[in-house]
Amino acid sequence: MTNSKALSGLRLTTLLMTGVSLSLIAPSAFAAEDTATVQEVVVTARHREENAQNVPAAVTAISGEQLAASNTVGIGQISQMVPSVQFQTVNARNSQINIRGLGNNVGLANDGLDPGVGFYVDGVYYNRPAAATFDLIDLERIETLSGPQGTLYGKNTTAGAVLVTTASPSFNFGAAGEVSAGNYGYVQAKGSVTGPIIADRLAGRFSFSYTDREGFQTNLFDGKKINDYNNVTARGQMLFTPTDDFKVRVIADYNRQQMHCCSAEISGLWNPPTGVSFPAIAARFGYTPVVGQVDVDAPVKANQESGGVSVEADWDLPGAVLTSITAWRYWNWSPASDLIQSRLDDFKKSQVIDRQNQFTQELRIASTGENTVDYVGGLYFFREKLEAYGTTQYGAAAIPVLVSPLLPALILNGVTQSNNNAYKTDSYAAFGQATWNVSPKVSLTGGLRYTSDTKKGSYNAVVTGGLPLAGPLAAFAAIRAGFAPAGGFVARSKKDAWGGHLNLTYDVNSDIMTYVSYSRGSRSGGLNLNSLPNGASAVIAPETIDAYEAGIKTRLFDRRLTLNAAAFVEKDEDYQALTIDPVLLKAYLSNIPEVTSKGIEVSAQGRPSESVSFYASVTYDEAVYTKFPNSPCTAEQPLPVPATCNLSGAALPGVPKWAASGGFEYHRPVSLGGKEAQFYLGVDDSFRSKLNSTATVSIYGILPSRSLVNARAGLRSEDRSWDVYGWVKNLTDKDYLTSSQALSPGYVIGFPGDPQTWGFTFRVRR
Repeated sequence: MTNSKALSGLRLTTLLMTGVSLSLIAPSAFAAEDTATVQEVVVTARHREENAQNVPAAVTAISGEQLAASNTVGIGQISQMVPSVQFQTVNARNSQINIRGLGNNVGLANDGLDPGVGFYVDGVYYNRPAAATFDLIDLERIETLSGPQGTLYGKNTTAGAVLVTTASPSFNFGAAGEVSAGNYGYVQAKGSVTGPIIADRLAGRFSFSYTDREGFQTNLFDGKKINDYNNVTARGQMLFTPTDDFKVRVIADYNRQQMHCCSAEISGLWNPPTGVSFPAIAARFGYTPVVGQVDVDAPVKANQESGGVSVEADWDLPGAVLTSITAWRYWNWSPASDLIQSRLDDFKKSQVIDRQNQFTQELRIASTGENTVDYVGGLYFFREKLEAYGTTQYGAAAIPVLVSPLLPALILNGVTQSNNNAYKTDSYAAFGQATWNVSPKVSLTGGLRYTSDTKKGSYNAVVTGGLPLAGPLAAFAAIRAGFAPAGGFVARSKKDAWGGHLNLTYDVNSDIMTYVSYSRGSRSGGLNLNSLPNGASAVIAPETIDAYEAGIKTRLFDRRLTLNAAAFVEKDEDYQALTIDPVLLKAYLSNIPEVTSKGIEVSAQGRPSESVSFYASVTYDEAVYTKFPNSPCTAEQPLPVPATCNLSGAALPGVPKWAASGGFEYHRPVSLGGKEAQFYLGVDDSFRSKLNSTATVSIYGILPSRSLVNARAGLRSEDRSWDVYGWVKNLTDKDYLTSSQALSPGYVIGFPGDPQTWGFTFRVRR
């Protein structure tokens, strides 16, 4: 073990043991006369407001104040606070959210695949994970739910859901603003204002955010900074309450992101099965690869834009609330990249431009108050349309790099493949769930869901350019067709599916709850909207999951400590995953016969005194390919490479076996010019054990364990009306990769994580 790893492990162990010692070793600390308690977080996971500790399921809730204190602006940072959530991104389109190891497999994106983890903002489902990469502003809370959620939510998901709730308009005037500045030219400005427009009848709210940051790396090819970030987000809301029992909330938002991104560094070299090394190939073109540096000749960008409008109407009925949520959204994606991340003239251009829009309608009724039977029922419609336009243009180094330096470069030099695809989904669903409160201590919950999905798609590719492969060159036509195939197809899928949920809850007392549950969920079938390797199907079967969970939630020491635990087993059949052909560099969807995720989650929050609060969470997750006998082979597979390999029993990519997070905040009163204020210090640590980031579980995809520490210290008023603090992220300046992949030419590319960043923030509100 290296010194840095030892220190990281010691640091995390110390942090977690601090929490354990506070809760178990020194209970007298909680029994003091101090009346501090853990802040209660109200959630709406079951479409009614209730304390997160009263929900018989694995629900993690992070309040808006917690998010602001940790300077959290995106889902990527949420995954550092919630160990069971994994967020991986190469660029916005190629982003995946996993919960308990399931959701979306790693790899390149495919437009015909629905995510396994639902992402909702103010009750509206976002079907493209790229939406999660925008700045999240003016938040009330974020909730993460594990396992299938079909009996409570509109869209069917297999792995869980992330619920983002923004702050609503208020009939009392309020305003907030903050500015931040830091290294790498980091600048951020955020603000919000709310108040009445017509007294007691119409209120409004407007929020905005602007973020700009230089790139962390320098491209050796042209000396320019790369992997920078520029983001603009705005949201406007109106709340109309014409009567006491009826209200309408209208939300419009716009998001724009511009990046010179996303480029990987050459993180290593290896000897391919052909025996011809990448440095030897590069030398033919007068190029020497530099390990640990970004060096690309093609233009790179990752620009996206999204926005939408939603209308939520709520009618208060006797004992229930009837809710309608109507929403329309769009997403535009305009990238450019160097596919194999080198300055060689292999790819002159590589991009897929997406234009997506979606419409959703949900009609839901939910009981209110405390009843013998509590219920939720609803109808849901989802329609998505997407068009994509792809371009791949090959250069003189394509054949020497991708196939062999012994073959003529003219096979691919100057060849351009242009493709387009069109995709449409219609999804109809009916769902419901009821809880029978058998006694004050026992409740039984059952739910059902029916979903009908129809997907239609088409793909067409045209190949132009390049010298004709006639006469003696005709023998090379098959190689060209493998990398730049022409033609297309039309695909259609129509599937119906049932799902359900059962839960038995027993309240030992008002502070201890136990539960067991079973859920069955499904994910709609998918379409392969790419050129396909031989043997790959254009239509992908639906995915079905059976999830079992047992848990306990406790509030101890006069509610100064919450300690929760859950054990789970999730078996997923026909798991939808993106598979990458390591030679052709083509990503396509396939069904893996069975994967399994099983483990334990433990979380704690404590407030031993008014001045100290802490949290700690640990997840142990064994996520494996239970059955995957016909898997693709790795790039390093020795010759002769078989048609398929066997990954049965191998760990799922992107999933650490151990993950943990913990943190604390300490504050004490100080006097500033005779006025009371608070000095505070906070530290957060997240740990991930070793994992593999490639779909084929290549040895070159292994990422070592890592620990990231963030810290903050500052001064604030007693009523939090102003706050000024300094912060550091990645305090130890840990060098790490977020993904790693071996390419067949004989080198490894890796996407580096953020280095140490620091800055200052000033926040005011009234």
